[in-house]
Amino acid sequence: MSTDCTLVTCEQIPALDPDDRLLAEDLRDRGLTVAVATWTDPGVDWSASRSCVLRSTWDYHVRYDEFLAWIDRVQTQTRLINSAPLLKWNAHKRYLRDLESAGVPVVPTFWLHAGERAALGEICETRGWESVVIKPARGAAAHDVLRVARDAPGLARGQAHVERLLQSDDVLVQAYLASVETLGERALVFVDGRGTHAVVKKPFDTLLAVNADPSTLSQPAPEERAVAALALAAMPGASLYARIDLLHDAQGHPVVSELEVIEPTLYFGVFPKASAALADAIARELQ
Repeated sequence: MSTDCTLVTCEQIPALDPDDRLLAEDLRDRGLTVAVATWTDPGVDWSASRSCVLRSTWDYHVRYDEFLAWIDRVQTQTRLINSAPLLKWNAHKRYLRDLESAGVPVVPTFWLHAGERAALGEICETRGWESVVIKPARGAAAHDVLRVARDAPGLARGQAHVERLLQSDDVLVQAYLASVETLGERALVFVDGRGTHAVVKKPFDTLLAVNADPSTLSQPAPEERAVAALALAAMPGASLYARIDLLHDAQGHPVVSELEVIEPTLYFGVFPKASAALADAIARELQ
């Protein structure tokens, strides 16, 4: 007998993140059978489940090629949620360029390609940036993210970081937006295309620390909702769950810092109704 829904996690969190335990309970309350599996476990028969919902695959960025191959393989065996094309699109931060090309305001970014040479000082001078954030294009949360100031020590640290990352990855150099320290970063959560709630994130959250200190609910401003709606509409397909993170630029306008449809923390702990909404959406998908 097949399982209705398998919640997919990683080796570091075999018993699921606390938020996803809420989702498992809500799915069972709707009469669905639920299993938990680690995406890297070679012994899992993914075809034995009617659906696989990616939730805590928080190591995918350090096993990137393996993860893409896993998506390709598993999509032929069961229903992936979110869909395989959407997962693969979101796995590399070039998706921000796609959003920008579609007219979505994003954090000002200078793009570097793996293997090329770059002078961080020149980038900062050309763009007029006094502080920047450097991150790999295949990354999650604060992994390998570095903020440096445009001074001699900062540029030296930043240049070394850029050169190390460029040996194997594309790199983003982004303007540091001071609003992260004042207004904070807003995370807007969507289930089946509808906004459920929003929270104020802590700067440079690590994935495993997200639930250690509960984030606070936030009421998005109309302009924030509008930018998030633009981002949702620009995605190459509909998502059953998504999180859109927003910062405010120097002029006070919201810009997208991240759009997550692979394994975003959805902050169910501070708004359990969103977990129930996702369980309802999954149940509808399986009807």
